[in-house]
Amino acid sequence: MTVRVLMLIYRNPAMTPEEFQRHYEEIHMPEFLKVAGDTFPLSHTRRYIPRSAKPQDSSAGKEPYPAVVIGGNQADAQIDCVTELIFRDREHMQSYFELPHAPGAAARLEKDAENFAAKYPVMIVEDCRETRAPKL
Repeated sequence: MTVRVLMLIYRNPAMTPEEFQRHYEEIHMPEFLKVAGDTFPLSHTRRYIPRSAKPQDSSAGKEPYPAVVIGGNQADAQIDCVTELIFRDREHMQSYFELPHAPGAAARLEKDAENFAAKYPVMIVEDCRETRAPKL
């Protein structure tokens, strides 16, 4: 049975949202594809949170690139990317998460993540339910 994992990725505050996305896509992901081999997930989907393109007033600790928030509080919108990984099964998932602790290139990937991500909590998602609009 497939296993889904969510990573909530917070951008390194020294980077703009554009720099964060470019680093993730153009540096981290190509290297990760090479290193992960058959541990790479069946799917690795990245969903970037839209943010203002130009820096705003960041005085008093405000986010210089506020997220586009359509409900709720701007202060609660600190995540920059929601990444979903889908694995064949738990064994596949475990082999993937053991990879960054392996010597050599895999350890470099873990170090590279620190260059663009301030933090990235990771959690398994189970019991997924979807409600679709009724057919008319």
